[in-house]
Amino acid sequence: MRLAKGIVAALVATAAVSACTSGSTGGTATPATQTTSSDAPTTTSKAPSTRPKEIKLDGVDPCTLLTSAQQAELKIDEAESDPAKIIQNTTSPSCSYTNNSAKAFGYHVTLVTTEGIGYWDGSGNLDVSPKTVAGYDAAQIFLKGTSTGDCSITLDVADGQQLYVQFLPLSPKAFTQDEMCQNATKGAESALSTLRTLK
Repeated sequence: MRLAKGIVAALVATAAVSACTSGSTGGTATPATQTTSSDAPTTTSKAPSTRPKEIKLDGVDPCTLLTSAQQAELKIDEAESDPAKIIQNTTSPSCSYTNNSAKAFGYHVTLVTTEGIGYWDGSGNLDVSPKTVAGYDAAQIFLKGTSTGDCSITLDVADGQQLYVQFLPLSPKAFTQDEMCQNATKGAESALSTLRTLK
């Protein structure tokens, strides 16, 4: 949907400018965004993952990770491939799942195969908090200082890889921050459930 994609681009650009500051270790928490900071995030060492099973993302089509039944449950109207720049200077396979109702929103499911979730440690302008989703270590991510942007959940599915799911409102002030993060978690749980059947 052209209008929806235009709104996404505007919101993503705003988040990108706010999220990247000189000297910070953060990247943008939104897809399909060119970052302008020359500083790359620093991946810190962490305790060994407690993931139930390593699931490599190589060769997976992100547009297969929300099944028809899951899309109906999440109220998704359409899906299309939409490669994303979640990690600085790297384009990752991503799928945009969109709801075109009056209270429009989108899910972006991105497969990052170049960095694990440690990439988000110390991300200065991002609020990053640890979570556990279906037994997998995860991080909840959104831009500090706003409650109207978006929320993302990223899962530690394999060494150096992450399943990144963003929930993005396309209607102004349609969702609270908590609602956005709850929806992002639901999307991540659904995508992980499908991924487990493919690997």
